[in-house]
Amino acid sequence: MKKTLLLTLVALFLSITMKAQLIDNKGNRNQTYPVINETNPAIVEMVAQVDTINLLNTISYMQQFIRAAWSPEALTVQNYLLDRFDELGLETYIHKHTGQIGQTDTLDAGNVIAIQPGTEYPDEYIIIASHYDHPDGPGADDNASGTAGVLECARILSQHQFKRTILYVPFNGEESWMVGSFPFAQKCAREEMNILGVFDFDMIGFWPENHGDVTLYSGYSYISQHLFEFYQHVANLYVPETPTYRFTVQGDSYGGDHMSFNIYEYPALYVGDIEYHSENIHYHHDSDTIGAGVNCFRLAEGFVKTVVASVAELADSWVSPQNFCAVVNDGNVVLNWDASHETQSYKIYKDNELLAETTDTSFIDENFTDGEWHKYFVKGVNADGEESPASNLDSVFDRTPLQIPVFYDFEDGTNPGLILNNDKWSFCQYKQRNVLKAESESNDNCFQILETQWFSIPETATDISLSFIYWKHFLSIWVYNSHVVIEATTDRRHWHKLSEISKGLSTSYAEHSVSLNDFIGCAYVKVRIRFESSGAWNRGYDKKLYIDDLRIDFTPDAVNENVEDESFSLSVFPNPSNGNIAIKTGLNHEYLLEVYNILGIKVLEINDFSDGILDISKLGKGIYFVSAGNGIDKIAKRVVVE
Repeated sequence: MKKTLLLTLVALFLSITMKAQLIDNKGNRNQTYPVINETNPAIVEMVAQVDTINLLNTISYMQQFIRAAWSPEALTVQNYLLDRFDELGLETYIHKHTGQIGQTDTLDAGNVIAIQPGTEYPDEYIIIASHYDHPDGPGADDNASGTAGVLECARILSQHQFKRTILYVPFNGEESWMVGSFPFAQKCAREEMNILGVFDFDMIGFWPENHGDVTLYSGYSYISQHLFEFYQHVANLYVPETPTYRFTVQGDSYGGDHMSFNIYEYPALYVGDIEYHSENIHYHHDSDTIGAGVNCFRLAEGFVKTVVASVAELADSWVSPQNFCAVVNDGNVVLNWDASHETQSYKIYKDNELLAETTDTSFIDENFTDGEWHKYFVKGVNADGEESPASNLDSVFDRTPLQIPVFYDFEDGTNPGLILNNDKWSFCQYKQRNVLKAESESNDNCFQILETQWFSIPETATDISLSFIYWKHFLSIWVYNSHVVIEATTDRRHWHKLSEISKGLSTSYAEHSVSLNDFIGCAYVKVRIRFESSGAWNRGYDKKLYIDDLRIDFTPDAVNENVEDESFSLSVFPNPSNGNIAIKTGLNHEYLLEVYNILGIKVLEINDFSDGILDISKLGKGIYFVSAGNGIDKIAKRVVVE
C-alpha cells in the first residue's frame, strides 16, 4: 500500500503509462463467469486444508526484513519465494522491473512468477497475486500476509490438476507506485494473454476488535464487476462462516497491483482488509508485526479459503461463450462469438426469446427491424443438453450507416447516430456552450461510453480523423484511475486504442483529434469515447466530462501509430548443467544478456547475444541468474552450475 507521494516515481510511472497508451486493451471487460449452485466435494476438501500455521510461518520469516524494492533484503525474500515455489514443483522465473529503482549495479529483486500449467486449456490464465516489498517497517500485514496467502494457495492448489493455467505472482515494487506489476500487466497485454481473472491479496490480517464477527470485504473497478459477483457467490457458498461483501468505506479500486491489470481491461479484484484501513494504526509503522498489524488469522484464513475455492472452480468450470457481439455486414445483422470449450452447439436469444440454435460461432438475423433496439446473447449447449450461463449482452438499433463527414454541435440537445451506454449522459450548457455531459457525483465507479453508429471509409480517402473539444474535471491519487480513451473497431470484438486523455482539471476547452487513416478501405468502422473513473479515491471531486463539436471528417489532423510487439520468453536448459547452457527467447534479433551471482552482483554481460549456447563454466560452481532483455522487459531464470 502507498504511504507518501514520491514525485520522481510518479514521473517515472507517468512516462511508462504514456508508452502504454497505444497498446490495445487485451482483456475482456465483458468476461462472464460460471454460475456455481452447489459445492464440489473435492474443492471443499481443498478449502479445509488452509492452515494458519503456514501463514504464520511465512509472515514470521518476512517480517524480519525491511523489504524496500531496491534493497538486498528484497532480493533475499525473492529467493525465499523462489525456493518455496520450487519445493512445490512449480516452474518459476523472475520478471525484472523496467522501472529504474535500483541504486547499484546489482540484480534488483523482481516479480516472482510460478506456473501451474493447465491440462486442457493452458493458454487461459488465472492469477493469484500479492506484493512482497515494504519500505519502512516489518510489513507483516502489508504485505507479508498477502504473500503468505499466495504461497498457501499454491501449496494447496498445486497438489491438483486443473484445465486452466494458474499463475502465482508475488510482485516487487508495489510500494513504489506499482512499478513491478505495471510492466508485467503490459507484457501480458502485448502477448495477448487470455486472463480470466486476477485475485490480488493485499493486507489480509488486520481486523478491528470492536467490529464483532469477522467478515470479508473485497473491491472491484467497473471492469471487474462480473468477476466480483462470481467471487462473492463462490465465497459465500464455500465459506459461509465469514461472509463476503463489497467494500463500503474505502472505495472499490484503492491502490494495488490489481489496478495495473485494470488498465488493459483484465478483470482483477483487491482482496484484503482495507475496509478498515483508517483504524489500522500499525499501517506503515514499526508496529506492523504479528500480534498488532496482523491480529486476526481467522480473517486471513477466510480470505485464502475464498480464493482457493474461487480459483479451483474457475480453473475447471464450463465458461460461457465469450466476446459476443452484433455487427452489420453487407446490410445484415451478424452475430459472432468465440468458441466455448465443451460446447456442442449454441442457442441464440433475441429480446430474451430463443431465435435459433447452431453449431457455428456466427449467425445472421434475417428478421431484423430497423429503428428498434434488439438485444442478443448466446448460451452454450453441452453433450448432455445443458445450457451454459448467458454470454455478455449486445444490441443493435439500425443497419443504416452514418454518412461521413458528420458533425455534432449538440445545440438542439439531440445525438442522432450516437449511442450512449447509460442515462448518466445528458445535455447542458457549460462555459457558454451547449454540450454533451458525462458525470458522476458519487464515489462509486463511473463508466460511460459514447459510441458512433457504424460507417464505411472509402479506399479513395487520403486523410480522415475524429476530433472534438472537451472540458475535463476528474482527478485521482492514482495515475490511471480516471481517464478518457478513444478507440476504434472493425468488428466490435476488438477495440483498438487510438489515444487517451489523462486525468486533470481543465481551465479552458481543448481540442483532441486522432487519425482514422489505419481504417481507410474498411466497410465497417465504429469509434467510441470511453470515460472511466473508479473508486472513492476521487473523493471530493465530481467526475465530469463535457464534449462539443464532435466530427468525423476527411481532414488530416493527428496520427497515432501502433507499435508492433513481439513475443518474449526465456528458457534455459539443461538446468542444472556443467556450465554450457542453451538460451532461447524467441527473439529474432540480438539482445542484452546478463549473468548475476546469488548476491546479485553482475558477473557477465553480452550486449549482442543471439539465441544459442552460453558457456558460464568459467564462473565456477554455484547458483546464478541469467537475465535477457528485449529493450522493454527483462526476464531472469535461476541456473545451477554443478
